Amino acid sequence: MNRKIARKAIAQIAKMEGIKESEVRAEINRAILEGYKNRATRGNWNAIFGENTIPSPEEFITAIGGIVAKKEQYTL
Repeated sequence: MNRKIARKAIAQIAKMEGIKESEVRAEINRAILEGYKNRATRGNWNAIFGENTIPSPEEFITAIGGIVAKKEQYTL
């Protein structure tokens, strides 16, 4: 997955929910910050995004999408 696809996903979510893309990004940012603050997942977080790194919504979607795609290769 790349940033262009992530931007499209955000646009599609906004359209489906009838809200602005900025609102979708704000909600994703809130979720990202909650994940970042969760000490129980800090090791995984650092492995994916780097230490003390808070990704943008597009970076988050791209990284997690890549992980999911790799796992699907092994389960299909």
